[in-house]
Amino acid sequence: MADDLIISGGGSTAVATDELFTAAQLFDRLWLESAALRRELGAIDRIVTMNGLMTGQAPDAAARAERDIDQAMIVLGELEVEARGIGWALVGSADAYGFIERFIGEMGLAIAGKGSAFLGAAAAVAALTSPLTVIGAYLTIRGLVDAHLFDSGAIAPDTGSHQYNELLTNPLVVNAVRMAAMSLDDAMVSAAGVPYPVAQLLGDNGLGITGLAFASAALMGAGASVGLFTETPVRLVGQHPVAVSAPPAGFSERLSRIPSGADGSQVVVEKYTMAQGPDRYAVYVSGTATFSPQAGTEPFDMTSNMANTAGPGGGSYESVVQAMRAAGADESSPVQLVGYSQGGATVARVAESGGFNVVAVTSFGGPTGQIPIPENLPTVLVEHTDDIVPALGGRQANHQALIVERNVFAGREIPSEFAVPAHHLQYYQDTARLMDAATSDQITTAAAGLDEFGTGATSVTSTAYIFERVGAQPADGARSGAR
Repeated sequence: MADDLIISGGGSTAVATDELFTAAQLFDRLWLESAALRRELGAIDRIVTMNGLMTGQAPDAAARAERDIDQAMIVLGELEVEARGIGWALVGSADAYGFIERFIGEMGLAIAGKGSAFLGAAAAVAALTSPLTVIGAYLTIRGLVDAHLFDSGAIAPDTGSHQYNELLTNPLVVNAVRMAAMSLDDAMVSAAGVPYPVAQLLGDNGLGITGLAFASAALMGAGASVGLFTETPVRLVGQHPVAVSAPPAGFSERLSRIPSGADGSQVVVEKYTMAQGPDRYAVYVSGTATFSPQAGTEPFDMTSNMANTAGPGGGSYESVVQAMRAAGADESSPVQLVGYSQGGATVARVAESGGFNVVAVTSFGGPTGQIPIPENLPTVLVEHTDDIVPALGGRQANHQALIVERNVFAGREIPSEFAVPAHHLQYYQDTARLMDAATSDQITTAAAGLDEFGTGATSVTSTAYIFERVGAQPADGARSGAR
């Protein structure tokens, strides 16, 4: 169902809906309560016995009460056993589903890796990394942008975009893209003449020397020879206050504070002055503003997307770091990070870097799969299974994080008024509202931890920041709205 929230991660192998986890937790509480009541009745029963009642010539009502206690203890014992069994069965089904899902994923990844290695070995290195190939990729991406496949604006009904939406929101296609992203390094390493067994030893399932980060860095290097994916420094060019009265409560309100890009801002930083302890900071980071692979003045671009995949230090990463410092945060200040789309990958990189005292991370629709978020850091990763953007980040490897998934258009008509609809902000807002209404301990505990961050603030100030690349020329399609 489109409104089902699928929960996984959190250090567990279980995968199930919010409703199933809630049911399992209710049955756990039921058997615990039954056991507690049975123990209390047992204590009473040991004090007042039938023999004692007869000796004391107690009224018949007391004897009936004694028999009722015995019967109640039997019923409570049966209820305890059945509730415990059902709870275990529900959790067991979630564990089994998670095991099977991960097993199939591992098998698919292995097959995809071997296939990519074969194709890479069959291709010449020059054909893979030559400027002509990069130029061809550039023209293809620009063609897609010009056709409005990735534009955040409205699409005329007669453009044929609906058929692309059907394709791009198919969970099978999304998963295929995820596998392809994970196998890109296999193709490149094999194209360079490295035997597949050696590439496998070096890769994701071996020493981790290659991988999606390696492939992205290699593509950026190849693109730089023809002026594509070229990183530049960034600078702060504007800032303005944002009206807020209190820290956010819940996932929906937290997501709503991410800048939309309408005013040109890419990062918002809220400062919480605490009655005790140091000031705290909540950072909200927007998504991609332009999809041109040629760096212009906008730092939240395709170059930063590639850089985030390769590692920290891209334009959007540097923008967030500068915004935090401009707001007054230093290396010891407690910081909570929230990002959407490219912003999700960016905050994951900031957390990974260890340069700030990050205490929590929340990502909506971010390609975070292969960005190693610290295991002891409370993290919530929200992804739509029919959204192709998170799939571009490869397989989700942050199993310690709470991962919340949703198939937005399961059983529903796919809209055609904008492209890649499952990635659209309004649908992530719908998912955030469903999370706020969820009842499983996994989600409610995570929400309470995030909300506690701003508790006790004596004042709240919010500032929006605007950044530009230094020395870059304005690109076509400059900031038309964050995605």
